[in-house]
Amino acid sequence: MKHAALALALWMGAFAGACGSATPPPETAADKDDFDGETLPSEDKATAEAESAKPAKAEKTAEAGEGEEDEAPAKSTPIQATKFEADLKKIGINLKKIPELEKLPTAQKKKVMPLLQKALGYDTCEGCHAEGDFKKETRDMKVAREMWRNFVVPLRSESGGTLFCDSCHAGNEHVLNRKDKKALQAFMEEEYQNKLARANKEDMECGTCHGDAMETKIIEKLWNIPK
Repeated sequence: MKHAALALALWMGAFAGACGSATPPPETAADKDDFDGETLPSEDKATAEAESAKPAKAEKTAEAGEGEEDEAPAKSTPIQATKFEADLKKIGINLKKIPELEKLPTAQKKKVMPLLQKALGYDTCEGCHAEGDFKKETRDMKVAREMWRNFVVPLRSESGGTLFCDSCHAGNEHVLNRKDKKALQAFMEEEYQNKLARANKEDMECGTCHGDAMETKIIEKLWNIPK
């Protein structure tokens, strides 16, 4: 044990000298994930080098805004008929003449919230709201309003049927697998362009959601909701 401790101390001293500082950087979440709890850097230099490279890669991914791909479902979710039309009718909401979410009367809006929670697969209201302060504006609240305004209100099924949040989300927060761009494009053409229609009878095309310039970052660029 003494020899092992001495070897580790010598290795740490050499490493600190090469980097110019004897004070280790704060431990990050990536550091915790990469350390296997058994292998020490002094035991295998190649393993240490590979492990030390992983946090940088994770940090780069987060900076590039691609972290959401880690939460992507294994398969993109096809369009389906809403299961909540009867529930919405009971609280006086006609999906064919639905107003924007923020224009609903307060009493009606409170009855809609549990349906949104189920449609997105959230366990609690904190999926969108700040804990303990439901009036506080959150990014998810802004996104929900825009999705309601841009999808629920103006879009229908190809046959003219109504849509609701569960038509795309089906009980899941993330519904698109973005890792294969070609497969995603084919999916969106088949499910969104070919199986959806606009309530105003205009043509349903890619630009309906992505704009004339075909902006892929709809939330940030078209709806102006920062991350």
